[in-house]
Amino acid sequence: MKKILKKVFPIVLLKKAHLRYNAIRINTVDKILFPEKIFADKEFVIKRDDYPFRITTVPKQHLDARLQHQISLYENWTQDEYLLVYDRECIIEPKHGWALSADNKLIYPSLGFSRATYLPKPSLQILKLNKAALPAHEVLVSLRDTGEENYYHFYNDVLAKLFFLEEKLQLPYDTPLLIAEALYKKSFFQYFLQHPYLKNRNWVIQKEGEYIRSKKTYFCKPLTHTASYYERIRELVQPQDLAPSSASNRRIFITRSPKRLRFIENNAEIEAICQAEGFEVVDFDTMTLAQQARLLSEARYVIGIHGAGLVNMMFRGKQAMGLLEVFPPGEYYPFHYMLMAAQLGYQYDSLIGEPSENKYSGGFYVKPDEFRQRMQALLPQA
Repeated sequence: MKKILKKVFPIVLLKKAHLRYNAIRINTVDKILFPEKIFADKEFVIKRDDYPFRITTVPKQHLDARLQHQISLYENWTQDEYLLVYDRECIIEPKHGWALSADNKLIYPSLGFSRATYLPKPSLQILKLNKAALPAHEVLVSLRDTGEENYYHFYNDVLAKLFFLEEKLQLPYDTPLLIAEALYKKSFFQYFLQHPYLKNRNWVIQKEGEYIRSKKTYFCKPLTHTASYYERIRELVQPQDLAPSSASNRRIFITRSPKRLRFIENNAEIEAICQAEGFEVVDFDTMTLAQQARLLSEARYVIGIHGAGLVNMMFRGKQAMGLLEVFPPGEYYPFHYMLMAAQLGYQYDSLIGEPSENKYSGGFYVKPDEFRQRMQALLPQA
């Protein structure tokens, strides 16, 4: 059915419809079928809130007024950090990583952004499951999380959990770690699996359709964008895949293919402007993680459409970088890379595109004159 719908309707429209359907279901039938397991604060080893945009000041005076307004709102926005050791039996479903208690109540701390309206609840199959027939793990650390298969979220919401647990609990190296098979198969995960830090861990790979029973389970969420973890991630990269400290000053424009959503529809015109200023045009979809890491570690100036590939800026380390992020038009402009750039001490600017004439194409238009102006403001003046 999904394949048929994708052929008949634009993907952008289907995504909007799915979000609307999911929001309605969360507030109706899911409340009955999947009630929440309530935890008192004292049941958490760690439970606190903090303000990411107060911890790290993001310069905003030079940005588009829409982004300035959004950052002002973010300054009063909190993120939670928690660690829950659930020492009773639970079941972890395969599709999203939700954990349910023995009496079929949803354990919201099992996923970092579990209250997001785009996150579906478990399949009804779990209510009919013969849980006693499942083999039981004595202990598990769940690294399952919302968006776990995404390159950016792997760093920020999965790998960060491991760093966090080791800091707070001195987690033994051989503790069983639960991840989804879909993440395990990702090329970027396999790349990092070569490093001794991850290579010989006790991985529990949850296959599609496989329900996991655990008698004691660790669930956690560090603060989003924990700056101290960036260098730890760099240490997991093969030395030959990072430029030496005397890095080059390459200029990189990261493009996105029209085959994907969120692309610049007048991309040829924008690429020509970049090439005239010495920018190399690259598409990360055609590159390995090793190639991406090496390239961004050598990049003094980077221009890119908002997307997971921009997380590669961390591989530049403590050397200077100027970043221009290009957003599609909308009412919300994700904060990930403006915050990360500020944490790393990089120069940051952004540009917001214009709506496409075909509103369901997934593309957007970038004004050439505005783009040229923003790009030149990023570069050193002769």
